[in-house]
Amino acid sequence: MKKIILCLIILMLSVPACMADELRLDKEIPYQKKIMATGFRLLNANNLDKRMTFYYCNEKDVNAKIYSISKKICIYKGLIPFIDSDDELAAIISHEIAHGLDLHEGLLRRMAMNLRPVKYEKKADQTAVDLMVNAGYNPLALIVILNKVTGEPCFATSRSNGTKRLAVIYEYIYNKYPAYLVYNDYRENLYYQNFLLTSKHERAQIRQKYLENNIKPVADREN
Repeated sequence: MKKIILCLIILMLSVPACMADELRLDKEIPYQKKIMATGFRLLNANNLDKRMTFYYCNEKDVNAKIYSISKKICIYKGLIPFIDSDDELAAIISHEIAHGLDLHEGLLRRMAMNLRPVKYEKKADQTAVDLMVNAGYNPLALIVILNKVTGEPCFATSRSNGTKRLAVIYEYIYNKYPAYLVYNDYRENLYYQNFLLTSKHERAQIRQKYLENNIKPVADREN
């Protein structure tokens, strides 16, 4: 009898909790709609015929990921407070789409991604820039959002995070899409200004590389 009463009490306590969870999810429906619309805009604008789906995931981690089997892209709840614009959301989703394109290549490519994560992170960043530009988003948003959420790598890490990674993205934009630097909508952005401050040395090296090879940067030719 005591066991039955205990079970009834637990059931009564759990029902309101479940209802509360559902109500909280109702408030988060706009996130799902925005993520889904952004993802499909990127796919369609780039004429990508690879199947991927886009979800808002009720996880507190500051993260986004693509599942290798289902090609399901998840933007975690913990990442939402860091996203301040449509461009920044597109940057996160574009990076995951780029990984998805590699995953669609099959098992051997998936193994290569696991063995050489830094190489494929760089590739995904550069592909993300292309996807964003083609869909009408500002690629500098990729630098801005990553500057907010990625840390500097420790000695033993195999991930390509930190200032070096952002500088590589900057160089790619500098070469391929210089107009975004000449007419820079992010010039007064707090997080972009921080990137300029912390990447000063890396950006100087980029320019020096071109000078040493007698190549005038495309961005300079645009001025």
